[in-house]
Amino acid sequence: MVMKKSGKVAIFKFNENDKDLIKDLSKFIDSHAQEIFDFFEIEKPKEKAVINIIPTKEEYDNFIRTTRKLSSDYAVPKWLIGTCQDGVITYLSLNDYKNTSHSFNNDKYDEALEYYKKTILHEFIHYVNECFNKIHKCQDTEKYLQEGIATYLSGQYDGKTILLNATKEQILDEKQYYYDDYYLITKYLIENYDKSFVLKMFQNKELARECLVKELFDRTQKFYK
Repeated sequence: MVMKKSGKVAIFKFNENDKDLIKDLSKFIDSHAQEIFDFFEIEKPKEKAVINIIPTKEEYDNFIRTTRKLSSDYAVPKWLIGTCQDGVITYLSLNDYKNTSHSFNNDKYDEALEYYKKTILHEFIHYVNECFNKIHKCQDTEKYLQEGIATYLSGQYDGKTILLNATKEQILDEKQYYYDDYYLITKYLIENYDKSFVLKMFQNKELARECLVKELFDRTQKFYK
């Protein structure tokens, strides 16, 4: 039986065995939402985000195969546990991480829960980024910024030592994923460039790519070397 919980900015849909988990998630999203809206300089959307918590990895994988029109025997990566599209976030329950590459020992549950909340916030940031794009009637944000801002504002890398390892060409390859590098580049951008220019980059893929190639990558690399 699917249950619902409506918070200030998101509606959760979930199975009954995840109801205790949802209380923590909803409070966490509500407490951080305004700083996300403030970064993108938009008002709280009238429509709330929808967050579907899928109980098992098997069901999540089937969702991915169906929505992405993949073959029924396509092997969904074990690390893939969440996505955001058109205002809907679909995410695997923490209670079935044992069937993913993110599995953890029971004595690490509290630590895993704190990180899990940040990864849900990561997807909520993608939702707000989508709202920003609709308001400005612009194309999707360049991938390194889209993922970079989600890792930066979610706080999921707080306290971690991150290195810049990818090349410019790798970062601009939209078929690959270099989250550490996206994070560092976006962090340097936000903390060292004018905010109005930063938001222009979020609206313009060509500008984002041009800036990365001409100066942003080299400056980030020099700063974090």
